[in-house]
Amino acid sequence: MKKSFTTLLALIVSALFALPVCAQENVDSSFSAQALAEAAMKAPETPAVVELPEAEDEEDEDKWNWEFTVQSGFWANQWGATGGVQEYGVAGGWDSFGDKGNSPGYFNIDNTGFHLYELYAAGSREYKLNCDWKFLVQADFLYGTDARLYQSGNRFDYMALSKGQYGLAIPQLYAGIGTDKFKVIVGKFTCPVDNPGDAFFFSTSYNPWPYTHMGALATWDPCDDLSLSCGWMHGWDEAFDPDSDSSLVWFGVGKQLTRAIKLSYMMYAGNMAGYENTYSHCIVLETKLSDKLTYYLEYDFMSLVNGDDPNSKTWGLNNSLIYEINEKVQAGLRVEYTEALVADEVVGRFEMTLGYSISPFKDCKPRHKRSCLSSCRVMSGELVIRPEIRYDNWSGADGFNNETKSYQFSGGIALDYSF
Repeated sequence: MKKSFTTLLALIVSALFALPVCAQENVDSSFSAQALAEAAMKAPETPAVVELPEAEDEEDEDKWNWEFTVQSGFWANQWGATGGVQEYGVAGGWDSFGDKGNSPGYFNIDNTGFHLYELYAAGSREYKLNCDWKFLVQADFLYGTDARLYQSGNRFDYMALSKGQYGLAIPQLYAGIGTDKFKVIVGKFTCPVDNPGDAFFFSTSYNPWPYTHMGALATWDPCDDLSLSCGWMHGWDEAFDPDSDSSLVWFGVGKQLTRAIKLSYMMYAGNMAGYENTYSHCIVLETKLSDKLTYYLEYDFMSLVNGDDPNSKTWGLNNSLIYEINEKVQAGLRVEYTEALVADEVVGRFEMTLGYSISPFKDCKPRHKRSCLSSCRVMSGELVIRPEIRYDNWSGADGFNNETKSYQFSGGIALDYSF
C-alpha cells in the first residue's frame, strides 16, 4: 500500500508538470498559462497624465519665413574686354552687354574684379484657412550686379537705385491661394521655366526665356509623377504696367515616365511688346543614367513676328551632364548650340562649359561649440564654391573683343552662401 501511494503521488506530480506542455500542444496558446503570464508582463500600466509641450508648427503663421543667399565672385576672359554699362542707365534698361564685349550672353556686367552678383532675400508667409486651403504671400528682393536681369522694363522697379553696375530689383511680389497639390498665384513672379544646368553652373546658357513675369499662374499636382500648370502673362520682364499691350497664355506639363526618366514641356503664345505673334516652347528630358550621373537635354524654340517686319526666330540645344564625385563635390559639363535669325541674318553661338560644385562643409558636425566660426557649417549656413571654365564661339554678327574675335576662353569662381 505504501508503494502504491508513492507511485500514485509520483504520477500526480508528473501530470501537474506535464499539463502546460499538453495545453500548448493541444489548446490555443492564448489560453495557456505561459501565454497568460507573458501577456500580463506586457500589459501596459495605466498611463499617468503628463502635460507635454505643444508641437511647433512647421510654418509659423505669425511670422515671415526668410531665406537669404549671397553670391559673389569674379569672372575673367581671354581678351580683357568687357561689355558697356552706363553709370545710371538709359531708357529701355541697362545698356546691352555681351554683344560688343566679352560677356558670354547676358552674363556678368563687368569681367574685372570681385563683385557681389546677388544679395537675395526671399520672404514668404502662409495663413491657414478652412480645411487644407492656405493663403500665401511671397516677396523677394535682390541687390547686386544681377539686378538688371530681374528688374521690370517699366516703372515698377525699373532702375531702382541703379548706379553703375549695381541695382535693386524685386523679382517676386505675389499673393495666392491653394493647397498642397493645387495653387493659384497673382502678381510678379520669376519664370516657371527652370533651365537645366543653370542652377549648377556659374555662368548662364543662351536660353532665350525671360527672367520674370507679371500675371496669374495655376499649378496642379494630381499625383506624384504628374504636374500641370497654366496661366496668363502680362508680358516678359514687366510688372504692373497698364500701358503694356502684352498678353500671353502659358501651359506646362511634367511627367515622370519611369523611375529614371522625366519629360517636361512648356509653351507661351500671344503677343508681346510690339510683336503681334509670339510663340515659344521648351522641351526638357531628364535622364538618370546612374546613381551618380544625370543627363539633361533641352530644346528651345522662339518666334517673334510683327507684320511685314523681318521675323526673329531662335532655336537651341542644351546638353548638360552632372556627375556626383562624392557627397561634397559634383562636376558638370554643358555643351550648347543656339542659332538665331534676326533681320534675315543667321547668328550661331556655341559654348562648352566645365564647372564644379564644391560644398566643403556639407554634412559636417561642429568640432566644438565655443564659437560659430569653429563649426564646419559657418553660421549654420551652406557654403558652395563653384569654379568654372568656358569656351564660346560666335558666327555671323557680333563677337568678342569689340567684334574683332569670334571666340574666347573665360572662367571664374563663385562663392554662394545660403542661410
